[in-house]
Amino acid sequence: MRLYQKILLAWLALLLFGAATLLGLPHRETTAISLVVIAVMTLLGLICLAVFLREPNPKNKPVFLNFAIFFILSSIASFLPAFIGKAFWVEERFAGLFAYQYSTTTPYFFLPFALIYLVFDSLFNGSSIAKKYLMTFLLVGGVFAYYNHPIYQEPKYLYSTQDIVDFKLVATSVDELKKKSGSEPTPKEIAATIELNAWESGRQVGTLFEDEELRRVEEILPYLAGSNFIPLLFRPLYFSNIYMNVLCVVFVFLFFGYQYKNDPPQGAYIEKILFLFLPYCSLEILHHYGYIKSVEFSTFLDFMSIGGLLSLLNLFMLVVFFSLRLRFITSVKGEFYERELVSDSEHISRWRDGFDDLIVHHFLNPKTFHGRFLAPRPPRNES
Repeated sequence: MRLYQKILLAWLALLLFGAATLLGLPHRETTAISLVVIAVMTLLGLICLAVFLREPNPKNKPVFLNFAIFFILSSIASFLPAFIGKAFWVEERFAGLFAYQYSTTTPYFFLPFALIYLVFDSLFNGSSIAKKYLMTFLLVGGVFAYYNHPIYQEPKYLYSTQDIVDFKLVATSVDELKKKSGSEPTPKEIAATIELNAWESGRQVGTLFEDEELRRVEEILPYLAGSNFIPLLFRPLYFSNIYMNVLCVVFVFLFFGYQYKNDPPQGAYIEKILFLFLPYCSLEILHHYGYIKSVEFSTFLDFMSIGGLLSLLNLFMLVVFFSLRLRFITSVKGEFYERELVSDSEHISRWRDGFDDLIVHHFLNPKTFHGRFLAPRPPRNES
């Protein structure tokens, strides 16, 4: 059985298992776009795992193992929370909250870990794999811990943030004023009955002035309707995910700056794979910023759907390029090229693929690139 057939069979088996789980166990409603994203991420995880197992260059094995871990864990983290509090851990009142907050943040440890390890692999080519792993873990782990440690120290931390504390005070005041007057209270009436605190670095440091308190009440009021409080509750998680994606973007730019200056030879398609994570992380930043700015829960869900579609297009492109990498390293010329990168990288030029040829043909002078290793050459004139 061919390798691609094995990957597809394993993927279909996992999809059938997922479908059977959804049909057989109680769960929260999941959108079709979310399920497709999970399916594509699962496929990417299997492809990356196959690349890792077939990779002829030992220094590239950890790169694709990291990507495989990211995609597989991301698909699990997106799928499993739908069952927490419904089929499993039903007795825990806050099960849904715990599942969502940890499944939302965890992938944004493994994504920067995979990308930054790849960057360090290029910047510190002569260092050992263990040293590069240690540097990556210290950097990514430090940044991740800085932004996410509150929810790991206190699982119910989200209920103690300024937004939710103010939300509870305003909601309580509105309920009491409605019982007394029988009508909807004005922001001024609400502000007159409560005392909102000023916050700094997550701590209460005093009380707000009257005009600031009124402005804060007006800001909180729209979140009282229906499920509008949900984006407000998870706002710290979305800020954290934005910062982790910004970290990814910075290091992707660092990688290409280093490549532009030094132009070290890389394995085929690795640069293009890393480049595709630039729009992926940028979209993640945009999506999470949209979640933060959402006031109505329906708008929040719309952002999730639109964001899922845009990310899905990016994921399909990643499927293409990871598959091309797999096809390349399992070919005779690909295996030879990758082994030459290990044994004699200083005397070998970068591999030119079909996308490179397209760019050279349309935007550059092909004559200046004829001397590159394994670059296609026109047939000689025999006359």
